[in-house]
Amino acid sequence: MPTVNVSGVNIFYDPGESEPGREQKIVLVHGAGGNSSRWRHQVKALAGDYSPFALDLPGHGLSGGQPCDQVFLYREWVKQFADSLGLKKFVLAGHSMGGAIALDFALTYQSCLTGLILVSTGAKLKVDPARLESYRNGEFRAEWARMSYSPAAPPELVEKGVEEAMALDPAVRYADFLACDRFDVMSRLGDIVTPTLVICGLDDLATPVNYSRYLAENIAAAKLLLLPGTAHMAMLEQPQAVNEAICNFLRAL
Repeated sequence: MPTVNVSGVNIFYDPGESEPGREQKIVLVHGAGGNSSRWRHQVKALAGDYSPFALDLPGHGLSGGQPCDQVFLYREWVKQFADSLGLKKFVLAGHSMGGAIALDFALTYQSCLTGLILVSTGAKLKVDPARLESYRNGEFRAEWARMSYSPAAPPELVEKGVEEAMALDPAVRYADFLACDRFDVMSRLGDIVTPTLVICGLDDLATPVNYSRYLAENIAAAKLLLLPGTAHMAMLEQPQAVNEAICNFLRAL
């Protein structure tokens, strides 16, 4: 179980079976209420030619510490994580809230990045006030978790996602979605010049296609991939298509 100590907190990460010394490093950041396992298919696919590092954010998965209620605080954890591993230049990938973290990282530490991968995310992640209030009160419904998946997704994948969501600590869920609700960099995307890949499922209800179109239209070096039969959990629903897109993107850097 690989971990790195960041500010006195043990942060878990999954490097897959990558060989030491691979030149291209990729840090993968999960979304709200998630953990590194959401990137498991990508870690496995990337480990042959690259060095992936899918981390559990503090308070998530196997990492210690507490969740954050601001994206910029998570951004700093990612920066310290990369510094602790000696990663000077790398590609940063983020899903949903992780995409917000990646965007904020690019706006703050752009010189560290060789590429940016944004999956099912947006420049602004406003949360429905009633839903946020439910999270604050520790309330969560299974149907809310099912909405993250396309009707075309395998039932066993959906039910596993529901089970994980129902077992999540409510305090983690509320902190993460509060961080999302406070996030807004819509007016700053023009400052990002890092080559960027934007991926979104056509069935995504959480971060709809127009969010990704806005990213692709306002980040100068961005390319957009839209996946049919796919919703918010694109990396899990269509791992082969996502893996292929990421590998093609990395080869072109």
